[in-house]
Amino acid sequence: MGFIDLVGVSEDDLCDVKYKLKNATAKPNTADSHSINVEIEVEMFCRVFGSREINAIQDMYSPSKNLKINQKSISTMVNMKNTVNTVNIREKVKLEEADYDKICDVFVEPVVNEINIVTDATKYSGDINLRFILSNNDGTEFKSQNASIPFTFNQEIEGISLSSNIDVELSRISSEFTKDNMEVSAKIDLEARTNSYNVENIGVIDSIEELEESCDNPYSMVIYFVKPGDTLWKIAKKYRSTIEDIVRINNIENPNKINPGMQLFIPRCSVCKSA
Repeated sequence: MGFIDLVGVSEDDLCDVKYKLKNATAKPNTADSHSINVEIEVEMFCRVFGSREINAIQDMYSPSKNLKINQKSISTMVNMKNTVNTVNIREKVKLEEADYDKICDVFVEPVVNEINIVTDATKYSGDINLRFILSNNDGTEFKSQNASIPFTFNQEIEGISLSSNIDVELSRISSEFTKDNMEVSAKIDLEARTNSYNVENIGVIDSIEELEESCDNPYSMVIYFVKPGDTLWKIAKKYRSTIEDIVRINNIENPNKINPGMQLFIPRCSVCKSA
């Protein structure tokens, strides 16, 4: 048992832990103790994700001042999910020799070789690598033999897409092996834990600079024809007007709905009074 210190971590955060066996030594103790001393070195990697709401200003303008807005891009992880499923493997494996009848132990290592993403689901394919430790009937001789079992399974993950990032980890829950001559029936249950997320770049305001006014367009009213993709925010910013004034002068019932081709009167703020 051990602890990893991570500043700011709370019990509501998502934790992703991976570990790797680096070194292991086993030394027998005295014959009277009937024990073996084992030392193991494990390398661990831990990262924690928290869900936070952030207030960020992405765009702004001033009807009465000439501002230069500088933006920067920040990357965020969105639609993050941790999905866990159980995978049941029921297959038969053939052994090479029949002289070693007893299975002493089996090392199970599941490996994912390929991940295919479709809408709201992923398809995994890989192999379960097996290493059998076998002995003869009287237990005087031992032999190891390798084998593999191919597998595929689907995992439903709502909201996943081709642009999603996937990290899957397979671990053994339980396994049972029954030998019949040179054939072994394998029952293996795996836990498939998938972390998925999307990376979204958001432009936010980094700095604001006030520039000198210019009178290159002194008109106080313009006529504008709405183009596809326009919003009142974009139009008001372009002509340094306000959404409220555009709505009021044009008698717009729904500010969130303007149609291409619509003719709008755009009042401009008088920014050249001093000139």
